[in-house]
Amino acid sequence: MVPSISLRVNSAISVPIVGHQIPASATGNVREPFTIVAGSNDQLVVNINNGPDQTLTATPGSNITAKSLAEDLTAKVSGGRFLVTKKRQVRLETRQKGKSARIFVQSGSTMAALLGLPTSRAWLGRQPYPGWTVVNDPNTLEDRPARLIVFDEPLKGTQDFVEIDYTTIRQECRRCGGLGVENDWRYTKSGNVIEVRDEALLIQEALKMIFTIQGSNPFHSWYGTGILNVVGKKQGASGTGLLQSIVVADIQEGFRRWRTIKKQQEEVVGQILSDEEFPFRLLNSTLEQSQQDPTIVFVNVTVQSRSEKPIQLTRGVRVPEPTDLLGATAQQGVFRQSLSEFTQTG
Repeated sequence: MVPSISLRVNSAISVPIVGHQIPASATGNVREPFTIVAGSNDQLVVNINNGPDQTLTATPGSNITAKSLAEDLTAKVSGGRFLVTKKRQVRLETRQKGKSARIFVQSGSTMAALLGLPTSRAWLGRQPYPGWTVVNDPNTLEDRPARLIVFDEPLKGTQDFVEIDYTTIRQECRRCGGLGVENDWRYTKSGNVIEVRDEALLIQEALKMIFTIQGSNPFHSWYGTGILNVVGKKQGASGTGLLQSIVVADIQEGFRRWRTIKKQQEEVVGQILSDEEFPFRLLNSTLEQSQQDPTIVFVNVTVQSRSEKPIQLTRGVRVPEPTDLLGATAQQGVFRQSLSEFTQTG
């Protein structure tokens, strides 16, 4: 059950079941370039996660960039890494996350002043949002219990907004009421219509394009794919590979038509599309049978936007009986619920 659930806070922070954890980090306040002289300001003595002290000796040189220095020190440190901030400063960060993560810069660090790092001070990791557990609601039927998400600790923020993605069967869907179709609007606390943009819009449009049955829209009969019908067709053991090929080809063709329309929006209509919302390339598409429920097949698709960021999309399709998997004559949709999905686009 838990692998099919994802939780977000304030529409931005993903909180896994162990909680959202942040590493310890120490950022210098001096910008590049740096000049390092051997035996003068080339050593940084740090203690990470209460382990043994580490003496890091940087390579001498002049006009050293923050990136070069960070790469040099990262190769020499254990349990941490050096990064570069937007202001071209150097930041030390632990690889471990959470409250047990710790950084301490010793007073004997000759490089500390060069980087702008204070000495004899500890930086600690944090856990802003606690872990959570899924429990059955004792006030519901045992054979079909409602499930509750319980945080291990109270949330510290009084204005935090929690969103949940989960998988359920159509009959139990609270968003569409079992219809499998949803066209309602979403509003902010101030009453404004929520508009999906950039990567969230790309995800929404990709899911709609893939799982809309082609021909179901009489005004745009070209839109969608036929994979929901294909998965429901009877296939023998030797037909599984053929089924994969048909589904992949159908998704590729649907993606090609969708991408053509987006190009026309830019070139013909003159609509401005961000790089994050433009479907640039279909990287991968596969079928995968669920290990927990033999009546569910997951459709996995990886789409790359024009910003070159790959996005993994997954949705399950249920067939009626376990013995008919990949060979049933009909199917039901298993919808991965998302508060951004089916929201009015901007």
